[in-house]
Amino acid sequence: MDFELNEEMKIMQETARRFAEREILPRMKEEGFKRDMVARMGELGFFGCAFPVRFGGSDLGFLAHSIVCEEVSRADSGLRSLFNLQSMTVPYAIMEWGTPEAREKYVTDLVLGKKIGCTCFSEPDAGSDLAAISTRIDDRGDYLEINGAKTWISNGTVADTAVVYGTCDRSLKHRGLCAVVVETGQAGWTARETAKLGDKSSPIAEIHMENVRAPKENLLGEMGQGFTVAMTALDRGRISVASGAVGLAQACLDASVTYANQRVQFGKLIREYQLVKGLVAEMVSQIEAARLLVRRAAWLNDQDRPFTREIAIAKYFAGEAVVRSAGIAMEVHGGMGYSLELQVEKYYRDSKLYQVGEGTANIMRLLIGDDALGIKKANRPRIHVPSSFRDLD
Repeated sequence: MDFELNEEMKIMQETARRFAEREILPRMKEEGFKRDMVARMGELGFFGCAFPVRFGGSDLGFLAHSIVCEEVSRADSGLRSLFNLQSMTVPYAIMEWGTPEAREKYVTDLVLGKKIGCTCFSEPDAGSDLAAISTRIDDRGDYLEINGAKTWISNGTVADTAVVYGTCDRSLKHRGLCAVVVETGQAGWTARETAKLGDKSSPIAEIHMENVRAPKENLLGEMGQGFTVAMTALDRGRISVASGAVGLAQACLDASVTYANQRVQFGKLIREYQLVKGLVAEMVSQIEAARLLVRRAAWLNDQDRPFTREIAIAKYFAGEAVVRSAGIAMEVHGGMGYSLELQVEKYYRDSKLYQVGEGTANIMRLLIGDDALGIKKANRPRIHVPSSFRDLD
Protein backbone atom coordinates (compact mmCIF):
# COMPACT_ATOMS: atom_id res chain seq x y z
CA MET A 1 0.00 0.00 0.00
CA ASP A 2 1.21 3.49 -0.86
CA PHE A 3 0.79 5.65 2.25
CA GLU A 4 1.34 8.91 0.39
CA LEU A 5 -1.78 10.95 -0.35
CA ASN A 6 -2.20 12.06 -3.94
CA GLU A 7 -2.26 15.76 -4.83
CA GLU A 8 -6.05 16.00 -4.98
CA MET A 9 -6.37 14.47 -1.51
CA LYS A 10 -3.74 16.84 -0.14
CA ILE A 11 -5.68 19.78 -1.55
CA MET A 12 -8.91 18.54 0.03
CA GLN A 13 -7.12 18.01 3.34
CA GLU A 14 -5.68 21.50 3.30
CA THR A 15 -9.02 23.02 2.26
CA ALA A 16 -10.76 21.26 5.14
CA ARG A 17 -8.05 22.33 7.59
CA ARG A 18 -8.27 26.00 6.55
CA PHE A 19 -12.05 25.89 6.71
CA ALA A 20 -11.90 24.41 10.21
CA GLU A 21 -9.49 27.09 11.40
CA ARG A 22 -11.33 30.02 9.85
CA GLU A 23 -14.98 29.07 10.11
CA ILE A 24 -15.47 26.26 12.65
CA LEU A 25 -13.12 27.15 15.51
CA PRO A 26 -14.32 30.78 15.88
CA ARG A 27 -17.85 29.47 16.47
CA MET A 28 -17.00 26.69 18.91
CA LYS A 29 -18.91 28.33 21.76
CA GLU A 30 -22.13 28.32 19.72
CA GLU A 31 -24.08 25.23 20.71
CA GLY A 32 -26.76 23.83 18.47
CA PHE A 33 -27.26 23.01 14.81
CA LYS A 34 -25.72 25.35 12.24
CA ARG A 35 -27.56 24.95 8.93
CA ASP A 36 -25.37 27.55 7.25
CA MET A 37 -22.32 25.46 8.13
CA VAL A 38 -23.86 22.45 6.38
CA ALA A 39 -24.49 24.49 3.25
CA ARG A 40 -20.95 25.89 3.27
CA MET A 41 -19.39 22.43 3.66
CA GLY A 42 -21.58 21.15 0.86
CA GLU A 43 -20.44 23.98 -1.42
CA LEU A 44 -16.82 23.13 -0.72
CA GLY A 45 -17.39 19.50 -1.71
CA PHE A 46 -16.72 18.01 1.71
CA PHE A 47 -19.64 15.57 1.50
CA GLY A 48 -19.10 14.59 -2.12
CA CYS A 49 -15.69 12.91 -2.17
CA ALA A 50 -17.14 9.44 -2.80
CA PHE A 51 -19.83 10.54 -5.27
CA PRO A 52 -19.77 10.90 -9.06
CA VAL A 53 -19.69 14.40 -10.49
CA ARG A 54 -23.26 13.98 -11.71
CA PHE A 55 -24.47 13.90 -8.10
CA GLY A 56 -22.44 16.87 -6.90
CA GLY A 57 -19.35 14.86 -6.05
CA SER A 58 -15.67 14.89 -6.97
CA ASP A 59 -15.16 11.11 -7.33
CA LEU A 60 -12.04 11.24 -5.15
CA GLY A 61 -13.13 8.22 -3.15
CA PHE A 62 -13.59 7.02 0.40
CA LEU A 63 -10.02 7.66 1.50
CA ALA A 64 -10.51 11.33 0.61
CA HIS A 65 -13.82 11.25 2.49
CA SER A 66 -12.00 9.88 5.55
CA ILE A 67 -9.33 12.59 5.42
CA VAL A 68 -11.81 15.47 5.18
CA CYS A 69 -13.96 14.00 7.94
CA GLU A 70 -10.93 13.72 10.22
CA GLU A 71 -9.98 17.36 9.68
CA VAL A 72 -13.48 18.64 10.46
CA SER A 73 -13.82 16.45 13.53
CA ARG A 74 -10.45 17.69 14.76
CA ALA A 75 -12.06 21.14 14.99
CA ASP A 76 -15.55 20.12 16.16
CA SER A 77 -16.48 16.47 16.56
CA GLY A 78 -20.14 17.47 16.69
CA LEU A 79 -20.00 18.18 12.95
CA ARG A 80 -18.72 14.68 12.24
CA SER A 81 -22.22 13.20 12.08
CA LEU A 82 -22.84 15.25 8.95
CA PHE A 83 -20.41 13.03 7.08
CA ASN A 84 -22.74 10.12 7.74
CA LEU A 85 -25.99 11.89 7.07
CA GLN A 86 -24.95 14.06 4.12
CA SER A 87 -22.75 11.34 2.61
CA MET A 88 -22.79 7.73 3.70
CA THR A 89 -25.97 6.46 5.34
CA VAL A 90 -28.46 8.67 3.49
CA PRO A 91 -27.41 9.82 -0.03
CA TYR A 92 -24.95 6.98 -0.66
CA ALA A 93 -27.54 4.42 0.43
CA ILE A 94 -30.03 6.07 -1.93
CA MET A 95 -27.51 6.08 -4.77
CA GLU A 96 -26.56 2.46 -4.09
CA TRP A 97 -30.03 0.99 -3.59
CA GLY A 98 -32.53 3.54 -4.85
CA THR A 99 -34.58 3.78 -8.01
CA PRO A 100 -33.50 6.24 -10.72
CA GLU A 101 -36.33 8.52 -9.57
CA ALA A 102 -35.10 8.53 -5.96
CA ARG A 103 -31.50 9.11 -7.01
CA GLU A 104 -32.43 12.11 -9.11
CA LYS A 105 -34.72 13.60 -6.48
CA TYR A 106 -32.62 13.31 -3.33
CA VAL A 107 -28.91 12.54 -3.75
CA THR A 108 -27.50 15.80 -5.14
CA ASP A 109 -29.35 18.10 -2.73
CA LEU A 110 -28.03 16.10 0.23
CA VAL A 111 -24.45 15.97 -1.04
CA LEU A 112 -24.44 19.73 -1.68
CA GLY A 113 -25.93 20.49 1.74
CA LYS A 114 -29.12 21.98 0.30
CA LYS A 115 -31.20 19.43 2.18
CA ILE A 116 -30.53 17.83 5.57
CA GLY A 117 -30.63 14.05 5.99
CA CYS A 118 -31.15 11.61 8.84
CA THR A 119 -31.10 7.83 9.19
CA CYS A 120 -33.72 6.10 11.34
CA PHE A 121 -32.40 2.82 12.74
CA SER A 122 -32.78 2.69 16.52
CA GLU A 123 -36.04 2.23 18.42
CA PRO A 124 -36.96 2.09 22.11
CA ASP A 125 -36.61 -1.72 22.01
CA ALA A 126 -34.22 -2.13 19.07
CA GLY A 127 -30.69 -0.77 18.97
CA SER A 128 -27.92 -3.14 17.94
CA ASP A 129 -30.56 -5.81 17.24
CA LEU A 130 -31.98 -4.49 13.97
CA ALA A 131 -34.09 -7.64 13.53
CA ALA A 132 -36.16 -6.48 16.52
CA ILE A 133 -37.36 -3.33 14.72
CA SER A 134 -41.11 -2.91 15.10
CA THR A 135 -41.80 0.15 12.92
CA ARG A 136 -44.26 -0.98 10.25
CA ILE A 137 -43.86 -0.36 6.54
CA ASP A 138 -47.01 -1.44 4.73
CA ASP A 139 -47.73 -1.55 1.01
CA ARG A 140 -50.99 0.34 0.42
CA GLY A 141 -51.01 -0.16 -3.31
CA ASP A 142 -50.26 3.35 -4.51
CA TYR A 143 -47.87 4.19 -1.68
CA LEU A 144 -46.00 2.88 1.37
CA GLU A 145 -47.31 3.71 4.84
CA ILE A 146 -45.03 3.94 7.88
CA ASN A 147 -46.04 3.73 11.54
CA GLY A 148 -43.69 3.53 14.50
CA ALA A 149 -41.18 5.29 16.74
CA LYS A 150 -37.43 5.86 16.49
CA THR A 151 -34.87 7.05 19.06
CA TRP A 152 -31.36 8.52 19.00
CA ILE A 153 -31.81 9.93 15.51
CA SER A 154 -29.01 12.37 14.67
CA ASN A 155 -30.33 15.56 13.06
CA GLY A 156 -33.84 14.21 13.52
CA THR A 157 -35.29 17.61 14.42
CA VAL A 158 -33.79 19.39 11.40
CA ALA A 159 -33.83 16.76 8.64
CA ASP A 160 -35.71 17.22 5.39
CA THR A 161 -35.07 13.69 4.12
CA ALA A 162 -34.93 10.47 6.14
CA VAL A 163 -34.02 6.88 5.37
CA VAL A 164 -36.39 4.91 7.61
CA TYR A 165 -35.91 1.23 8.43
CA GLY A 166 -38.98 -0.82 9.31
CA THR A 167 -40.56 -4.23 8.84
CA CYS A 168 -43.18 -5.53 6.49
CA ASP A 169 -43.47 -8.76 8.54
CA ARG A 170 -42.00 -9.07 12.05
CA SER A 171 -42.25 -12.87 11.96
CA LEU A 172 -39.54 -12.86 9.28
CA LYS A 173 -37.16 -10.94 11.61
CA HIS A 174 -34.25 -9.51 9.57
CA ARG A 175 -35.68 -10.94 6.34
CA GLY A 176 -38.73 -8.73 6.77
CA LEU A 177 -36.84 -5.44 7.05
CA CYS A 178 -37.35 -2.65 4.52
CA ALA A 179 -35.71 0.73 3.92
CA VAL A 180 -37.58 3.68 2.48
CA VAL A 181 -36.85 7.35 1.80
CA VAL A 182 -39.29 9.60 3.66
CA GLU A 183 -39.85 13.34 3.39
CA THR A 184 -40.23 14.70 6.91
CA GLY A 185 -42.35 17.77 6.24
CA GLN A 186 -45.67 15.92 6.27
CA ALA A 187 -48.49 15.26 8.69
CA GLY A 188 -47.77 12.35 10.98
CA TRP A 189 -44.02 12.97 11.33
CA THR A 190 -43.15 14.33 14.79
CA ALA A 191 -39.65 14.97 16.11
CA ARG A 192 -38.63 15.89 19.66
CA GLU A 193 -35.07 16.73 20.65
CA THR A 194 -33.30 14.59 23.25
CA ALA A 195 -30.80 16.21 25.63
CA LYS A 196 -27.37 14.55 25.55
CA LEU A 197 -23.86 14.70 26.97
CA GLY A 198 -21.82 15.87 23.99
CA ASP A 199 -21.85 16.57 20.25
CA LYS A 200 -23.99 19.66 20.78
CA SER A 201 -23.72 20.65 17.10
CA SER A 202 -25.76 17.62 16.12
CA PRO A 203 -29.27 17.44 17.62
CA ILE A 204 -30.59 14.00 18.57
CA ALA A 205 -34.29 13.26 18.35
CA GLU A 206 -37.11 10.90 19.10
CA ILE A 207 -39.25 10.40 16.00
CA HIS A 208 -42.90 9.36 15.95
CA MET A 209 -44.54 8.36 12.67
CA GLU A 210 -48.29 7.98 12.29
CA ASN A 211 -49.56 7.07 8.83
CA VAL A 212 -46.55 8.69 7.22
CA ARG A 213 -46.46 8.13 3.46
CA ALA A 214 -43.77 7.57 0.85
CA PRO A 215 -44.13 6.84 -2.88
CA LYS A 216 -43.25 3.27 -3.80
CA GLU A 217 -40.31 4.44 -5.89
CA ASN A 218 -38.72 5.57 -2.59
CA LEU A 219 -38.18 1.95 -1.51
CA LEU A 220 -34.47 1.10 -1.31
CA GLY A 221 -33.83 -2.32 -2.78
CA GLU A 222 -36.81 -4.62 -2.52
CA MET A 223 -39.34 -5.38 0.21
CA GLY A 224 -37.49 -7.52 2.75
CA GLN A 225 -34.03 -6.40 1.61
CA GLY A 226 -33.66 -3.69 4.24
CA PHE A 227 -31.19 -5.63 6.38
CA THR A 228 -28.73 -5.84 3.49
CA VAL A 229 -29.23 -2.14 2.76
CA ALA A 230 -28.55 -1.39 6.43
CA MET A 231 -25.38 -3.47 6.61
CA THR A 232 -23.83 -1.82 3.55
CA ALA A 233 -24.82 1.63 4.82
CA LEU A 234 -23.36 0.92 8.25
CA ASP A 235 -20.06 -0.30 6.81
CA ARG A 236 -19.61 2.95 4.93
CA GLY A 237 -20.91 5.00 7.84
CA ARG A 238 -18.23 3.45 10.03
CA ILE A 239 -15.59 5.02 7.81
CA SER A 240 -16.79 8.47 8.81
CA VAL A 241 -17.30 7.51 12.47
CA ALA A 242 -13.82 6.03 12.78
CA SER A 243 -12.30 8.99 10.93
CA GLY A 244 -14.08 11.36 13.29
CA ALA A 245 -12.67 9.47 16.26
CA VAL A 246 -9.15 9.92 14.88
CA GLY A 247 -9.77 13.63 14.35
CA LEU A 248 -11.02 14.16 17.88
CA ALA A 249 -8.14 12.13 19.32
CA GLN A 250 -5.74 14.36 17.36
CA ALA A 251 -7.42 17.42 18.87
CA CYS A 252 -6.81 15.95 22.33
CA LEU A 253 -3.14 15.44 21.49
CA ASP A 254 -2.78 18.95 20.02
CA ALA A 255 -4.27 20.52 23.12
CA SER A 256 -2.08 18.43 25.44
CA VAL A 257 1.12 19.28 23.59
CA THR A 258 0.30 22.99 23.65
CA TYR A 259 -0.50 22.92 27.37
CA ALA A 260 2.56 20.85 28.27
CA ASN A 261 4.76 23.39 26.49
CA GLN A 262 3.22 26.27 28.48
CA ARG A 263 2.42 25.00 31.97
CA VAL A 264 5.13 25.40 34.59
CA GLN A 265 5.19 23.38 37.81
CA PHE A 266 8.04 23.13 40.32
CA GLY A 267 10.11 25.50 38.25
CA LYS A 268 9.96 23.78 34.86
CA LEU A 269 7.60 23.05 32.01
CA ILE A 270 5.53 19.92 32.64
CA ARG A 271 6.75 18.52 29.31
CA GLU A 272 10.03 17.80 31.12
CA TYR A 273 8.38 15.27 33.42
CA GLN A 274 8.72 11.66 32.42
CA LEU A 275 5.10 10.80 33.23
CA VAL A 276 3.82 13.53 30.91
CA LYS A 277 6.13 12.34 28.14
CA GLY A 278 4.81 8.83 28.63
CA LEU A 279 1.19 9.96 28.39
CA VAL A 280 1.87 11.95 25.22
CA ALA A 281 3.73 9.01 23.69
CA GLU A 282 0.75 6.76 24.38
CA MET A 283 -1.59 9.20 22.66
CA VAL A 284 0.66 9.52 19.61
CA SER A 285 0.96 5.75 19.22
CA GLN A 286 -2.77 5.14 19.60
CA ILE A 287 -3.68 7.87 17.13
CA GLU A 288 -1.17 6.82 14.48
CA ALA A 289 -2.33 3.19 14.69
CA ALA A 290 -6.00 4.20 14.51
CA ARG A 291 -5.39 6.46 11.53
CA LEU A 292 -3.66 3.70 9.57
CA LEU A 293 -6.43 1.21 10.35
CA VAL A 294 -9.12 3.64 9.21
CA ARG A 295 -7.31 4.58 6.02
CA ARG A 296 -6.67 0.93 5.18
CA ALA A 297 -10.39 0.20 5.38
CA ALA A 298 -11.29 3.25 3.28
CA TRP A 299 -8.62 2.32 0.73
CA LEU A 300 -9.98 -1.23 0.45
CA ASN A 301 -13.42 0.18 -0.27
CA ASP A 302 -11.93 2.36 -3.00
CA GLN A 303 -10.36 -0.77 -4.49
CA ASP A 304 -13.80 -2.46 -4.68
CA ARG A 305 -12.64 -5.03 -2.14
CA PRO A 306 -14.53 -6.32 0.92
CA PHE A 307 -13.79 -4.25 4.02
CA THR A 308 -16.42 -5.12 6.65
CA ARG A 309 -13.84 -6.80 8.89
CA GLU A 310 -11.27 -4.05 8.44
CA ILE A 311 -13.66 -1.19 9.17
CA ALA A 312 -14.96 -3.02 12.24
CA ILE A 313 -11.38 -3.29 13.54
CA ALA A 314 -10.73 0.37 12.69
CA LYS A 315 -13.96 1.61 14.23
CA TYR A 316 -13.43 -0.38 17.43
CA PHE A 317 -9.78 0.62 17.83
CA ALA A 318 -10.37 4.28 16.99
CA GLY A 319 -13.28 4.46 19.44
CA GLU A 320 -11.13 3.08 22.24
CA ALA A 321 -8.22 5.34 21.24
CA VAL A 322 -10.25 8.55 21.35
CA VAL A 323 -11.77 7.78 24.75
CA ARG A 324 -8.30 7.00 26.11
CA SER A 325 -6.83 10.14 24.49
CA ALA A 326 -9.56 12.33 25.96
CA GLY A 327 -8.88 10.88 29.39
CA ILE A 328 -5.14 11.48 29.03
CA ALA A 329 -5.77 15.05 27.89
CA MET A 330 -7.75 15.62 31.09
CA GLU A 331 -4.82 14.26 33.12
CA VAL A 332 -2.26 16.45 31.35
CA HIS A 333 -4.39 19.56 31.89
CA GLY A 334 -5.10 18.78 35.53
CA GLY A 335 -7.66 21.17 37.02
CA MET A 336 -7.87 23.17 33.78
CA GLY A 337 -9.10 20.08 31.99
CA TYR A 338 -12.14 20.10 34.27
CA SER A 339 -12.73 23.78 33.62
CA LEU A 340 -15.16 25.11 31.03
CA GLU A 341 -12.53 27.64 29.95
CA LEU A 342 -10.73 25.16 27.69
CA GLN A 343 -12.02 22.76 25.04
CA VAL A 344 -10.67 19.65 26.75
CA GLU A 345 -13.85 19.06 28.74
CA LYS A 346 -15.79 19.15 25.44
CA TYR A 347 -13.43 16.62 23.90
CA TYR A 348 -13.99 14.38 26.92
CA ARG A 349 -17.78 14.59 26.57
CA ASP A 350 -17.74 14.11 22.79
CA SER A 351 -15.39 11.12 22.86
CA LYS A 352 -17.75 8.62 24.47
CA LEU A 353 -20.11 8.60 21.51
CA TYR A 354 -17.44 6.85 19.43
CA GLN A 355 -17.81 3.71 21.53
CA VAL A 356 -21.56 3.73 20.91
CA GLY A 357 -22.58 5.16 17.53
CA GLU A 358 -22.73 3.17 14.27
CA GLY A 359 -22.19 -0.12 16.08
CA THR A 360 -21.18 -0.32 19.71
CA ALA A 361 -17.73 -1.42 20.83
CA ASN A 362 -19.20 -4.74 21.95
CA ILE A 363 -20.85 -5.34 18.57
CA MET A 364 -17.51 -4.64 16.87
CA ARG A 365 -15.83 -7.11 19.25
CA LEU A 366 -18.40 -9.76 18.34
CA LEU A 367 -17.95 -9.18 14.62
CA ILE A 368 -14.15 -9.32 14.87
CA GLY A 369 -14.19 -12.29 17.24
CA ASP A 370 -16.66 -14.32 15.16
CA ASP A 371 -14.47 -13.77 12.11
CA ALA A 372 -11.24 -14.76 13.88
CA LEU A 373 -12.79 -17.89 15.41
CA GLY A 374 -14.31 -19.04 12.13
CA ILE A 375 -17.87 -18.72 13.45
CA LYS A 376 -19.00 -16.19 10.85
CA LYS A 377 -16.85 -14.52 8.24
CA ALA A 378 -17.20 -10.77 8.17
CA ASN A 379 -16.05 -10.16 4.61
CA ARG A 380 -18.31 -11.45 1.87
CA PRO A 381 -18.51 -10.76 -1.87
CA ARG A 382 -19.65 -7.21 -2.56
CA ILE A 383 -23.12 -6.68 -4.00
CA HIS A 384 -22.30 -3.22 -5.30
CA VAL A 385 -18.87 -1.66 -5.61
CA PRO A 386 -17.94 2.04 -5.71
CA SER A 387 -16.51 1.94 -9.23
CA SER A 388 -19.85 0.80 -10.65
CA PHE A 389 -21.39 4.17 -9.73
CA ARG A 390 -18.99 5.97 -12.04
CA ASP A 391 -21.16 4.61 -14.86
CA LEU A 392 -23.95 6.87 -13.60
CA ASP A 393 -22.09 9.79 -15.16
